[in-house]
Amino acid sequence: MDIVCRHCNATYTIADHKVPARKAAASCKRCGNRIVIEPLRAAEKAAPATVTEKAASRVRAPAARHDQPLVDAFPEVSQFHPARYAMSEIMPPNRKGRYRTRLNKFKLKILTVVKPTLDALLQKDEQVVRIAGGTAYYPIEILFGNGFLTMLYNRYALVATNQRLVMVNTNHRMTGVRHYLFQMAYGDIKKVSRGLFRTSLNLVRKKGRRRLFTSMKMAFTRELREFIAPRLSPEEVAAPGYAALECLCPSCCTGLPGYAAACSTCGAAFKSAKKAALRSLLLPGWGDWYLGHRLLGGLELLGSLFVWSVVLNLLAQGGAENAGGAALILLFYNGFDALLTRHMARKGVMLEGRAPSTQVQSQLAASHA
Repeated sequence: MDIVCRHCNATYTIADHKVPARKAAASCKRCGNRIVIEPLRAAEKAAPATVTEKAASRVRAPAARHDQPLVDAFPEVSQFHPARYAMSEIMPPNRKGRYRTRLNKFKLKILTVVKPTLDALLQKDEQVVRIAGGTAYYPIEILFGNGFLTMLYNRYALVATNQRLVMVNTNHRMTGVRHYLFQMAYGDIKKVSRGLFRTSLNLVRKKGRRRLFTSMKMAFTRELREFIAPRLSPEEVAAPGYAALECLCPSCCTGLPGYAAACSTCGAAFKSAKKAALRSLLLPGWGDWYLGHRLLGGLELLGSLFVWSVVLNLLAQGGAENAGGAALILLFYNGFDALLTRHMARKGVMLEGRAPSTQVQSQLAASHA
């Protein structure tokens, strides 16, 4: 008997002799949603086509092989297994029937960079069908600290599979993978829309904060919206107490409940937002350096030197008023930097040290296959 999660389309197979005689419930291992398991006889009488057909409409059968014209245009496509990557859908031809376009070159570049991560996180029967790139929008960073630097740390590869939307943090040139890794089940999304200029993608969730990606190509936002919108079920309401496992462990790609201190599956430890904030409170820039944001941390350290020069000048002038002003400046600058660093640390989870051994990772990856 096959059980399908209505939120993320994960499929579980239960032997007929293990199906409970009475109605039971279980939690989806991927998204945490509550799945109701009907007795076998009741399930057979209840016209299961409503669930089966709905799931089948969202899951495409893997292609046997990639289209030869696409392989001729991009020989690199051969490295992507057709059961895992629907390259003909990801990189369609233009109106003239040509595959070798600038957009497809960019897609292949992004896909090549995130392929090792995708190979580790893709589940059984999960297939990549869309790829895009965008910048996560955080107003607090733009207005109160990082400015244009937000582009350096908030670039993402947006990967739409037949089961969920995955967001992989990359560097600003999209040539390497960085820290954060997220997922979003289509059942968790209430609405998807494009921005005024069609260069942004707004994902409104049923529960939790929305996600907005900007600086996107119009073709990317169009393709993602056209693919995601039919897979939404806005009329479905999340069960009480349901919490989406949005953050993924960067080591084993397991869904995490909130901002965990360590992964319960592979044991990988994550960097602490509290440690990062305290370091920035003591010395601005130290916390961001700890998080791996070296350029941002270096600039904040330079700003700290300027602030300290002002503080020392006020203290040298003497007087209670100057001393109070110096303390106020120091408290404001250090305190604000600590809050900003905490925000950076709580966007997702980062590995504290080295990831678990390659043997452990290979076993975890094999469990997804």
